[in-house]
Amino acid sequence: MLFRWQPSGSATIYRGGSRVIARTTPLYVREIGASKCHVPMIGDRFSFEGEAPGDGFTVHVRFTYTIPPLLPANWPAGDWCTSLAHRIAIPSVPLLDLLDHRRGSGDRIAETIERDLRNDGVLATNVSARIDVPPGFERLRPVAEVAKRARKERPVIFIGLDGADWKLLDGYMAGGVMPNLKKLVDKGTRGTLQTEMPPLSPIVWTTMMTGVSPLDHQILDFTRFNPTTHEKEPITSDERRAPAIWNEETYAGKTCAQFGLWATYAAEPLHGVNVSDRLFTFLYSNPGSGVVYPPNDQAWAERIARDAERSVTLQRVREFIPTAADADFAIRDNPYANPVSALRRILADTEIYRRLSLDFLRKHALPDLTIVYFEGTDSIGHEFAPFAPPKQPQISQSDYDRYSGVPEKYFRYMDTIIGDYMKFDATIVIASDHGFHWTDNRPAEVSSTATATAAKWHAPQGIIVLSEHRAVPDKIRGICEFLRQLTGLPDRDYRHFFLRAAPPPPASSRAADETLAKLRALGYIGTGESSTPATPQSDTKTAGAYNNAGLILRNDHRIDEAIASFEHALQIDPHYASAMWNLSETLFDAKRDLDRSDALLMSAMQYGLADADKFVITRSIAYKNEKQEDRSLNLLQQAVALQPQNPDLHMFRGRYLLDHRQCPEALQDFVAVEQAQPANALAFASAGLAQMCTGDKAGARASFDRAQQIDPTLQLPK
Repeated sequence: MLFRWQPSGSATIYRGGSRVIARTTPLYVREIGASKCHVPMIGDRFSFEGEAPGDGFTVHVRFTYTIPPLLPANWPAGDWCTSLAHRIAIPSVPLLDLLDHRRGSGDRIAETIERDLRNDGVLATNVSARIDVPPGFERLRPVAEVAKRARKERPVIFIGLDGADWKLLDGYMAGGVMPNLKKLVDKGTRGTLQTEMPPLSPIVWTTMMTGVSPLDHQILDFTRFNPTTHEKEPITSDERRAPAIWNEETYAGKTCAQFGLWATYAAEPLHGVNVSDRLFTFLYSNPGSGVVYPPNDQAWAERIARDAERSVTLQRVREFIPTAADADFAIRDNPYANPVSALRRILADTEIYRRLSLDFLRKHALPDLTIVYFEGTDSIGHEFAPFAPPKQPQISQSDYDRYSGVPEKYFRYMDTIIGDYMKFDATIVIASDHGFHWTDNRPAEVSSTATATAAKWHAPQGIIVLSEHRAVPDKIRGICEFLRQLTGLPDRDYRHFFLRAAPPPPASSRAADETLAKLRALGYIGTGESSTPATPQSDTKTAGAYNNAGLILRNDHRIDEAIASFEHALQIDPHYASAMWNLSETLFDAKRDLDRSDALLMSAMQYGLADADKFVITRSIAYKNEKQEDRSLNLLQQAVALQPQNPDLHMFRGRYLLDHRQCPEALQDFVAVEQAQPANALAFASAGLAQMCTGDKAGARASFDRAQQIDPTLQLPK
């Protein structure tokens, strides 16, 4: 026989199937073949103390009890301690009862727990239930004047597909790649959405969800400066200055679930669940708090996120890229530097929010509004649109063969996800923040992942689909009001009730660095951008935020304010090429301080502005047309001095000089182009004209002959 000792005041309880046996004496004979756990005792009774999750709150439960000799058939699995904790179910409690009568609600929960346990043969006494609500819980209180006017409507599921574009999707629907989307379109309503400028995701999605100008909601960049450390970090929810649709649903006493939208960390309180955009980032660091609301759902979200990430195996990636290798698949400091590892990251991000949203919807009553955002439909474009059919000349045949099929396979996968949401009894809305240049209108000379050119791949029209016949909005700002109508919210100004989100808790620098690396890899922030402000400032806005605000102000014809905003951007980051160019262009268009305008353009060129040479040429032409010949040539001279190897600048300056009969100087420019581009027929033809001008007929004849050899279609002087 085996004997065991245990301290006084404790017991060991064995469970074998439906049998439960307790050993309460200091010395006892060990039972064989049963699971066991240790429990405290108060007198001759066993004691339980633990936490149980409620609907958005936590309950601390305490009681003493006796155990039955046999457990009912529906008793949870596991050892006695685990199964007892799982058996304690917290009943639903009306929100206003929790807010106004927390102690009374706790007493009613205790009574329910005691009754349920007694029905199963567990005699529980002295049951107490203390309700702990998370920070911000008071914000769930409905606004009476809004709630009483709200209507009950069919649940709505809103699916955000970043960068989705009809030109691509129409082909996929016609080819049978996206049958579920086609079914929605055929039975419902489709339309296009005019995006906001600049068409950058945090700006546009926040505009969509608030229905107000970016100048009003103040989400103006991908990043901000942390108010404590002053280091750059991903944009956060407390920067937003206007209520989002999920706040408005809360004011009306309605339920809402939000998954993954930009600028939602830290997660704001809502009556349902709010999974912020930072969940995936925190997979590889300590998540801390604030990633999910309510906080007691964070463990659920983290578990599903990790399972989803692990499911994206090399075998899964090979379904999209059959030749994917282990070395390409491995997670790196920058997973977007390699198409295979980038695809792994995109698939993981998509699968995480798919699983989270579907798990929640299947286990709960459908919320009045569910919002699920998928960034992968944009990321897949930035990584793989250059390889998509039809083949572009700059793409090698081997890369085209390897990667050209990825977009179709990814959107086929997205269509199955759309089909999952169509199984619920809900109104479906699908929208994108902008379109994407996928086919013959793709930029041929700019990168889809290089800073300052990534947004050039964005098209100005997004998509909208509704699963019923009804008029749909045609502008991004109309979506919020549209969702209000679909979910039965009254028509009114909700800004009066809005409280800014609480600042996020301190997060690990690794999590922020990972997100910033992703934004750099996708071309949304530059590697040379300052990580801290150049001068002390009283707010958290980056140079990018002020630069984007300047663009919006300029589009609104608020020129003085736009100039001030660009100036502010340059105070924060004196080397910010984009702000230099935008300020330069604004001054030029307004016919103000042209000397400074040109100097700013040269500085922008010096600091790496994409397409700077084209801007110089365009402005030089404008000056020439305005009879400002000296200014036109001076701008060209400065540009060539900054980029002496640029053939386009030499070509244009050469033609300019030739028009002004400065033939020897023009010839030097054309020779520079010939050396840089030996197959450029126009360079040789232009050199021939310059040689004719200088009297070198033999040289001109040789240049014309060479141009004709390169391009026989050229019409040249005899």
